[in-house]
Amino acid sequence: MLDVRRLRFLVELSRRGTIAAVAEALHMSPSGISQQLALLEREAGAALLERVGRGVRLTEAGRRLAEHGADILAALELAHTELRSGVQQPTGTCRVAAFGSAARALVPSLLECQQRHPGLRVELVESEPEVAVPAMLSGEFDLVVSEEYPGNSAPTPRHVHREVLGTDPLEIVVAPSLLRGRDLANTGGNLPWALEPAGAASRAWAVQHCLGLGFTPTVQFESCDLDLLLLVVHQGAAASILPRLVLPPQRETALLTRLETGWSRTLVSLVRRARHNDPSVRAVREALRGQFLNRQSQ
Repeated sequence: MLDVRRLRFLVELSRRGTIAAVAEALHMSPSGISQQLALLEREAGAALLERVGRGVRLTEAGRRLAEHGADILAALELAHTELRSGVQQPTGTCRVAAFGSAARALVPSLLECQQRHPGLRVELVESEPEVAVPAMLSGEFDLVVSEEYPGNSAPTPRHVHREVLGTDPLEIVVAPSLLRGRDLANTGGNLPWALEPAGAASRAWAVQHCLGLGFTPTVQFESCDLDLLLLVVHQGAAASILPRLVLPPQRETALLTRLETGWSRTLVSLVRRARHNDPSVRAVREALRGQFLNRQSQ
Protein backbone atom coordinates (compact mmCIF):
# COMPACT_ATOMS: atom_id res chain seq x y z
CA MET A 1 0.00 0.00 0.00
CA LEU A 2 1.37 3.41 -0.98
CA ASP A 3 1.61 6.08 1.70
CA VAL A 4 -0.51 9.11 0.71
CA ARG A 5 1.79 11.56 2.51
CA ARG A 6 4.77 10.29 0.53
CA LEU A 7 2.74 10.47 -2.65
CA ARG A 8 2.30 14.16 -1.95
CA PHE A 9 6.08 14.62 -1.85
CA LEU A 10 6.35 13.01 -5.28
CA VAL A 11 3.55 15.19 -6.68
CA GLU A 12 5.26 18.29 -5.27
CA LEU A 13 8.54 17.26 -6.88
CA SER A 14 6.79 16.89 -10.25
CA ARG A 15 5.47 20.46 -9.89
CA ARG A 16 8.46 22.23 -8.33
CA GLY A 17 11.36 20.45 -10.01
CA THR A 18 13.85 20.16 -7.15
CA ILE A 19 13.94 18.50 -3.75
CA ALA A 20 15.16 21.79 -2.25
CA ALA A 21 12.06 23.61 -3.55
CA VAL A 22 9.78 20.87 -2.17
CA ALA A 23 11.52 21.03 1.20
CA GLU A 24 11.14 24.81 1.35
CA ALA A 25 7.44 24.65 0.40
CA LEU A 26 6.65 21.94 2.97
CA HIS A 27 8.93 23.32 5.71
CA MET A 28 11.06 20.20 5.85
CA SER A 29 14.71 19.43 5.32
CA PRO A 30 15.88 18.22 1.88
CA SER A 31 17.28 15.08 3.49
CA GLY A 32 13.90 14.39 5.08
CA ILE A 33 12.18 14.69 1.68
CA SER A 34 14.80 12.41 0.08
CA GLN A 35 14.30 9.77 2.77
CA GLN A 36 10.53 9.80 2.29
CA LEU A 37 10.87 9.50 -1.48
CA ALA A 38 13.26 6.55 -1.03
CA LEU A 39 10.64 4.82 1.14
CA LEU A 40 8.01 5.52 -1.52
CA GLU A 41 10.23 3.84 -4.12
CA ARG A 42 10.40 0.73 -1.94
CA GLU A 43 6.62 0.74 -1.53
CA ALA A 44 6.12 1.16 -5.28
CA GLY A 45 8.72 -1.47 -6.20
CA ALA A 46 10.00 0.72 -9.02
CA ALA A 47 12.61 3.41 -9.57
CA LEU A 48 10.81 6.76 -9.37
CA LEU A 49 13.82 9.11 -9.51
CA GLU A 50 17.08 9.25 -11.41
CA ARG A 51 20.17 11.34 -10.83
CA VAL A 52 20.89 14.26 -13.16
CA GLY A 53 24.05 16.08 -12.19
CA ARG A 54 23.55 17.23 -8.60
CA GLY A 55 19.79 16.93 -8.79
CA VAL A 56 17.13 14.38 -9.62
CA ARG A 57 14.30 14.01 -12.09
CA LEU A 58 11.33 11.71 -12.28
CA THR A 59 11.55 8.51 -14.29
CA GLU A 60 8.68 7.52 -16.57
CA ALA A 61 7.28 5.42 -13.72
CA GLY A 62 7.72 8.37 -11.39
CA ARG A 63 5.81 10.69 -13.75
CA ARG A 64 2.94 8.21 -14.06
CA LEU A 65 2.75 7.74 -10.30
CA ALA A 66 2.86 11.52 -9.75
CA GLU A 67 -0.14 11.91 -12.10
CA HIS A 68 -2.06 9.23 -10.20
CA GLY A 69 -0.97 10.83 -6.94
CA ALA A 70 -2.36 14.20 -8.01
CA ASP A 71 -5.68 12.49 -8.82
CA ILE A 72 -5.72 10.77 -5.43
CA LEU A 73 -4.99 13.98 -3.51
CA ALA A 74 -7.70 15.80 -5.49
CA ALA A 75 -10.20 13.03 -4.70
CA LEU A 76 -9.40 13.23 -0.99
CA GLU A 77 -9.84 17.00 -1.02
CA LEU A 78 -13.13 16.65 -2.90
CA ALA A 79 -14.39 14.22 -0.25
CA HIS A 80 -13.53 16.76 2.45
CA THR A 81 -15.24 19.55 0.51
CA GLU A 82 -18.39 17.49 0.11
CA LEU A 83 -18.49 16.99 3.87
CA ARG A 84 -18.64 20.79 4.14
CA SER A 85 -21.25 21.15 1.41
CA GLY A 86 -24.06 21.09 3.97
CA VAL A 87 -22.61 24.14 5.70
CA GLN A 88 -24.72 27.14 4.69
CA GLN A 89 -22.46 29.94 5.89
CA PRO A 90 -18.86 30.41 4.67
CA THR A 91 -16.44 29.77 7.52
CA GLY A 92 -12.73 29.38 8.03
CA THR A 93 -9.95 31.04 6.02
CA CYS A 94 -9.80 31.64 2.28
CA ARG A 95 -6.31 32.60 1.06
CA VAL A 96 -6.33 34.63 -2.14
CA ALA A 97 -3.31 35.35 -4.36
CA ALA A 98 -3.52 38.11 -6.96
CA PHE A 99 -1.01 39.92 -9.15
CA GLY A 100 -0.22 43.54 -8.33
CA SER A 101 -2.80 45.63 -10.19
CA ALA A 102 -5.61 43.17 -9.46
CA ALA A 103 -4.67 42.85 -5.79
CA ARG A 104 -5.02 46.59 -5.24
CA ALA A 105 -8.32 46.74 -7.11
CA LEU A 106 -9.86 43.79 -5.28
CA VAL A 107 -9.24 44.88 -1.68
CA PRO A 108 -12.70 46.54 -1.30
CA SER A 109 -14.63 43.47 -2.47
CA LEU A 110 -12.61 41.12 -0.27
CA LEU A 111 -13.13 43.28 2.80
CA GLU A 112 -16.84 43.56 2.04
CA CYS A 113 -17.06 39.77 1.65
CA GLN A 114 -15.42 39.28 5.03
CA GLN A 115 -17.81 41.74 6.67
CA ARG A 116 -20.81 40.02 5.08
CA HIS A 117 -19.71 36.63 6.44
CA PRO A 118 -18.44 37.05 10.03
CA GLY A 119 -17.20 33.46 10.17
CA LEU A 120 -14.98 33.93 7.13
CA ARG A 121 -11.42 35.28 7.18
CA VAL A 122 -10.05 36.40 3.79
CA GLU A 123 -6.30 36.69 3.40
CA LEU A 124 -4.74 38.42 0.39
CA VAL A 125 -1.20 37.89 -0.89
CA GLU A 126 0.29 39.72 -3.86
CA SER A 127 1.85 37.10 -6.13
CA GLU A 128 2.37 36.65 -9.85
CA PRO A 129 0.39 33.79 -11.44
CA GLU A 130 3.56 31.91 -12.42
CA VAL A 131 4.31 31.47 -8.71
CA ALA A 132 0.78 31.52 -7.30
CA VAL A 133 -0.78 28.75 -9.42
CA PRO A 134 1.75 26.02 -8.43
CA ALA A 135 1.43 27.22 -4.83
CA MET A 136 -2.37 26.93 -5.08
CA LEU A 137 -2.08 23.38 -6.40
CA SER A 138 0.03 22.60 -3.34
CA GLY A 139 -2.58 24.04 -1.00
CA GLU A 140 -0.87 27.32 -0.08
CA PHE A 141 -3.70 29.36 -1.65
CA ASP A 142 -7.38 28.63 -2.11
CA LEU A 143 -7.95 31.03 -5.02
CA VAL A 144 -5.69 32.76 -7.55
CA VAL A 145 -6.61 35.79 -9.64
CA SER A 146 -4.75 35.54 -12.93
CA GLU A 147 -4.66 37.36 -16.27
CA GLU A 148 -4.77 36.14 -19.85
CA TYR A 149 -3.59 38.18 -22.83
CA PRO A 150 -4.84 37.71 -26.41
CA GLY A 151 -3.00 34.80 -28.01
CA ASN A 152 -0.96 34.11 -24.86
CA SER A 153 -3.32 32.05 -22.68
CA ALA A 154 -1.68 29.13 -20.91
CA PRO A 155 -3.72 25.90 -20.71
CA THR A 156 -5.64 25.47 -17.47
CA PRO A 157 -4.03 22.76 -15.30
CA ARG A 158 -6.00 19.52 -15.05
CA HIS A 159 -7.10 19.91 -11.43
CA VAL A 160 -7.96 23.61 -11.69
CA HIS A 161 -11.39 25.17 -12.13
CA ARG A 162 -11.30 28.42 -14.17
CA GLU A 163 -13.92 31.15 -14.05
CA VAL A 164 -13.89 34.46 -15.94
CA LEU A 165 -14.18 37.54 -13.74
CA GLY A 166 -14.27 40.11 -16.52
CA THR A 167 -12.32 41.82 -19.27
CA ASP A 168 -9.96 44.77 -18.91
CA PRO A 169 -9.34 46.89 -22.06
CA LEU A 170 -5.72 47.55 -23.05
CA GLU A 171 -4.71 51.07 -24.03
CA ILE A 172 -1.63 52.79 -25.39
CA VAL A 173 -0.75 55.66 -23.07
CA VAL A 174 1.71 58.45 -23.70
CA ALA A 175 2.27 61.98 -22.49
CA PRO A 176 1.27 64.61 -25.10
CA SER A 177 4.66 66.24 -24.62
CA LEU A 178 6.34 63.07 -25.88
CA LEU A 179 4.00 62.46 -28.80
CA ARG A 180 4.03 66.15 -29.90
CA GLY A 181 1.02 65.76 -32.11
CA ARG A 182 2.61 63.06 -34.25
CA ASP A 183 0.81 59.88 -35.32
CA LEU A 184 1.84 56.94 -33.13
CA ALA A 185 2.17 54.50 -36.04
CA ASN A 186 4.70 56.82 -37.69
CA THR A 187 6.65 57.76 -34.60
CA GLY A 188 6.21 54.73 -32.29
CA GLY A 189 9.51 53.22 -33.37
CA ASN A 190 11.33 56.39 -32.30
CA LEU A 191 9.77 56.55 -28.83
CA PRO A 192 11.14 54.94 -25.67
CA TRP A 193 8.73 52.39 -24.20
CA ALA A 194 7.94 51.22 -20.67
CA LEU A 195 6.74 47.59 -20.56
CA GLU A 196 6.71 44.57 -18.30
CA PRO A 197 9.85 42.36 -18.39
CA ALA A 198 10.59 39.91 -21.18
CA GLY A 199 8.87 36.58 -20.56
CA ALA A 200 5.65 38.15 -19.27
CA ALA A 201 2.52 37.42 -21.35
CA SER A 202 1.73 41.15 -21.39
CA ARG A 203 5.15 41.97 -22.84
CA ALA A 204 4.80 39.38 -25.61
CA TRP A 205 1.38 40.70 -26.56
CA ALA A 206 2.49 44.37 -26.43
CA VAL A 207 5.43 43.70 -28.76
CA GLN A 208 3.20 41.82 -31.19
CA HIS A 209 0.67 44.65 -31.15
CA CYS A 210 3.36 47.24 -31.90
CA LEU A 211 4.67 45.08 -34.74
CA GLY A 212 1.13 45.06 -36.13
CA LEU A 213 1.22 48.88 -36.07
CA GLY A 214 4.41 48.82 -38.11
CA PHE A 215 7.23 49.30 -35.59
CA THR A 216 9.30 47.47 -32.99
CA PRO A 217 9.16 49.11 -29.55
CA THR A 218 12.47 50.19 -28.02
CA VAL A 219 12.07 49.26 -24.36
CA GLN A 220 13.90 51.58 -21.99
CA PHE A 221 11.99 50.90 -18.76
CA GLU A 222 10.93 47.49 -17.44
CA SER A 223 8.90 46.66 -14.34
CA CYS A 224 6.20 44.27 -13.13
CA ASP A 225 4.77 47.22 -11.19
CA LEU A 226 2.24 48.79 -13.56
CA ASP A 227 1.89 51.85 -11.35
CA LEU A 228 5.62 52.47 -11.84
CA LEU A 229 5.21 52.17 -15.62
CA LEU A 230 2.33 54.65 -15.48
CA LEU A 231 4.50 57.05 -13.46
CA VAL A 232 7.19 56.88 -16.15
CA VAL A 233 4.54 57.72 -18.76
CA HIS A 234 3.22 60.65 -16.71
CA GLN A 235 6.77 61.99 -16.48
CA GLY A 236 6.90 62.13 -20.29
CA ALA A 237 9.75 59.61 -20.38
CA ALA A 238 8.10 56.79 -22.35
CA ALA A 239 4.96 55.38 -23.91
CA SER A 240 3.35 52.19 -22.67
CA ILE A 241 0.47 49.75 -23.14
CA LEU A 242 -1.48 49.37 -19.92
CA PRO A 243 -4.77 47.83 -18.78
CA ARG A 244 -7.58 50.22 -17.92
CA LEU A 245 -7.65 48.87 -14.36
CA VAL A 246 -4.54 50.92 -13.49
CA LEU A 247 -5.44 54.05 -15.47
CA PRO A 248 -7.17 57.16 -14.07
CA PRO A 249 -11.00 56.85 -14.05
CA GLN A 250 -11.38 60.10 -16.00
CA ARG A 251 -10.59 59.37 -19.63
CA GLU A 252 -9.60 62.83 -20.85
CA THR A 253 -6.70 64.50 -19.08
CA ALA A 254 -4.12 67.04 -20.16
CA LEU A 255 -1.33 64.81 -18.83
CA LEU A 256 -2.14 61.62 -20.70
CA THR A 257 -3.08 60.66 -24.26
CA ARG A 258 -4.94 57.35 -24.33
CA LEU A 259 -5.41 55.32 -27.49
CA GLU A 260 -7.62 52.23 -27.52
CA THR A 261 -6.04 49.09 -28.97
CA GLY A 262 -9.32 47.23 -29.49
CA TRP A 263 -8.00 44.39 -27.31
CA SER A 264 -8.54 43.37 -23.68
CA ARG A 265 -6.93 41.10 -21.17
CA THR A 266 -9.18 38.58 -19.42
CA LEU A 267 -9.12 38.35 -15.64
CA VAL A 268 -9.90 34.92 -14.24
CA SER A 269 -10.19 33.24 -10.86
CA LEU A 270 -8.57 29.82 -10.47
CA VAL A 271 -9.30 27.32 -7.71
CA ARG A 272 -8.55 23.66 -7.22
CA ARG A 273 -11.39 21.77 -8.86
CA ALA A 274 -12.06 19.89 -5.66
CA ARG A 275 -12.70 23.17 -3.83
CA HIS A 276 -14.85 25.14 -6.27
CA ASN A 277 -18.07 24.18 -4.43
CA ASP A 278 -16.66 24.99 -1.01
CA PRO A 279 -18.85 27.69 0.66
CA SER A 280 -15.92 30.00 1.47
CA VAL A 281 -14.50 29.78 -2.06
CA ARG A 282 -17.94 30.39 -3.60
CA ALA A 283 -18.48 33.47 -1.42
CA VAL A 284 -15.14 35.01 -2.39
CA ARG A 285 -15.67 34.28 -6.08
CA GLU A 286 -19.10 35.89 -5.99
CA ALA A 287 -17.63 39.00 -4.36
CA LEU A 288 -14.91 39.26 -7.02
CA ARG A 289 -17.38 38.77 -9.87
CA GLY A 290 -19.61 41.46 -8.41
CA GLN A 291 -16.80 44.00 -8.24
CA PHE A 292 -15.78 43.43 -11.86
CA LEU A 293 -19.37 43.64 -13.04
CA ASN A 294 -19.71 46.98 -11.24
CA ARG A 295 -16.49 48.25 -12.84
CA GLN A 296 -17.59 47.26 -16.34
CA SER A 297 -21.00 48.94 -15.92
CA GLN A 298 -19.44 52.27 -14.89
